[in-house]
Amino acid sequence: MQNLIGRLLESKLLFTICVSYSVLVTIVFLVPAKQFPSLSDFYIPIDKLAHIFIFLVLSFLWLAYIDRVLTKTKPIVLFLALLVCLLYGIIIEVSQELFVRSRKAEALDVLADLFGASIGLSLFWNFKDRIKS
Repeated sequence: MQNLIGRLLESKLLFTICVSYSVLVTIVFLVPAKQFPSLSDFYIPIDKLAHIFIFLVLSFLWLAYIDRVLTKTKPIVLFLALLVCLLYGIIIEVSQELFVRSRKAEALDVLADLFGASIGLSLFWNFKDRIKS
């Protein structure tokens, strides 16, 4: 138990970055849409690309933190992290629908979130040994 607490304290900066990024993402997704430029004029679904990128970074950061704390990350932990990202994306979309008048929930946003989190997980898995050294 002391070893776990020690690793948590050593990775305090990474934890602070993870929490700060998560809070920033929540704020950005819950800001009324009129605060952002219109994305409907583009042929590429830029909003979906933004969801992918944001969740790629989100999952990568949290997986890096989890890996630092647990030292040996098992596949079930990676699956649970992906599930948490999916639930977070669903909560954000439901919150947009219920609490932000100018925004609507979109199932494609949740799929983009899941896709981005999956890419982040894949990148983490492929580069985790390089990150540690």
